[in-house]
Amino acid sequence: MENQNKYRITKHQNELAVRITGNSQAELFVNSGLALFDVMADADKIEVKERLPLEVESADRDELIVNWLRELLYLYQSGGYLLKEFKITEVKDSLVKAEVCGEKIDPDRHEIKQEIATVAEHKSRMQKTGNQWVAQVIFEL
Repeated sequence: MENQNKYRITKHQNELAVRITGNSQAELFVNSGLALFDVMADADKIEVKERLPLEVESADRDELIVNWLRELLYLYQSGGYLLKEFKITEVKDSLVKAEVCGEKIDPDRHEIKQEIATVAEHKSRMQKTGNQWVAQVIFEL
């Protein structure tokens, strides 16, 4: 998957620090979903077989990016979904609505490269810098 300039990953012991960028708040959420599943599996092998609606709320922007990624991770951990497309239909400082697309894990085609336990709230933030949205999130391994 081509991730040039969409996100950058730095590993520290049992954490991955991920810096994500987007030209809009919606693109930032798309790129954060891509980063999460690209870390875990080979996104090129994921097919769009199912589409799921997703609505996530929070108290503020920083919590919203964490809650969004936790919901995506929950779909993987509880339902076995690997996702590769994220269509944002509405985004505000405390709400994101989307359709997420992918398929359930097929052990014959999918290899999990890296399990992620959770998305940490500490050090996670999201802000607009000039014309670009930037998020810093921590994936705990």
